[in-house]
Amino acid sequence: MRTNTITQPTLVLDEHRCLANILRMRDKAKQQNVQLRPHFKTHQSLTVGNWFREAGTDRITVSSVGMAFYFAEDGWDDITIAFPVNVLQVDEIAELAAKVKLGLVLVDDSPIDALGKKLEHEVSIWIKIDVGTHRTGLAPDQTNEIDKILDQLKKYPELHFAGFIGHAGHSYQAKSVTEVQRTYDVSLSILLDLKKKYLNTYPGIQISLGDTPASSMVSNFGPIDELRPGNYVFYDLMQEEIGSCSMNDIAVAMACPVVAVHPDRKQWIIYGGGIHFSKDFLLLADGRKCFGRMVNQNAAGWSVDNVQQNPMLISLSQEHGIVQCDDHNFNQCKPGDLTFWLPVHSCLTADVMGAYVTTHDLAIDHYRQRLNR
Repeated sequence: MRTNTITQPTLVLDEHRCLANILRMRDKAKQQNVQLRPHFKTHQSLTVGNWFREAGTDRITVSSVGMAFYFAEDGWDDITIAFPVNVLQVDEIAELAAKVKLGLVLVDDSPIDALGKKLEHEVSIWIKIDVGTHRTGLAPDQTNEIDKILDQLKKYPELHFAGFIGHAGHSYQAKSVTEVQRTYDVSLSILLDLKKKYLNTYPGIQISLGDTPASSMVSNFGPIDELRPGNYVFYDLMQEEIGSCSMNDIAVAMACPVVAVHPDRKQWIIYGGGIHFSKDFLLLADGRKCFGRMVNQNAAGWSVDNVQQNPMLISLSQEHGIVQCDDHNFNQCKPGDLTFWLPVHSCLTADVMGAYVTTHDLAIDHYRQRLNR
């Protein structure tokens, strides 16, 4: 790639790594006869979405009504918004439901009347179950609340009960395959028990579960109907630490110019801060914070060889990044040089950057570009 054209923080996307990640997950789900509904909130790109389409994907997950419109306009016609219904957007939801096969998520019965009175086209309703993340959703034993939702849905024929949906986000705190497997097994068991309880009354209901660590690391998905991982399209250092991927699978890197060096403390300053990376970090065993790992540039983009011997990004402010070096690598860069960094959390890095350039020097769209017009 022509790195001499990069003059400011730029998110670089390796198309080959990205495609390999897409195909690997597609094949794994297909081999186990599990429906894959990838979450597009990580890449938020029509171009990357088209790579999924070319790989056989025909249904997607998004995280907002606006993002659903963005992809619907590009021809995606089976979209689940995996976020609790915001009743203030009922008019937009009704407009979207007229265009696509739409899935919505409920955590209580409060939006049902507004949806039922406004919608003229059928939508699929998923009841969100808290499988252990404790972010939102009904506890598995809140069957009275579930029954209340189902009774309300019966009033409106356009609101079709699709089943139970969960997100095992607590798998991101796991440190081993065993922990991820345990989290997945418990989450699946919770959803299966609810499906069994309601299946006679609602034949055909499904269960949907989504997180990248489990989707990447669990060898046997079991009797799940649908998987919704998203981060696997790029992966990141957080996923590498969990064990979901190798560093060589990480498909995005931040390109940042070095703007200053400080020999007295063996540090570089890069043009790349919290507004470029986000401020997620890994806490290392020695107590240090890692905000990014430096990789070595090559003709194809970058190599992860000898990453552990490279300087490390130890602090971020708004625009600045502080890089800690040692005697062996301090002279590796000088002001004006371009450095490449694997992000800790690619979803947030991609979101704050709002654009990509590929290792083949092609500009790639992002949903944020639409919002910023």
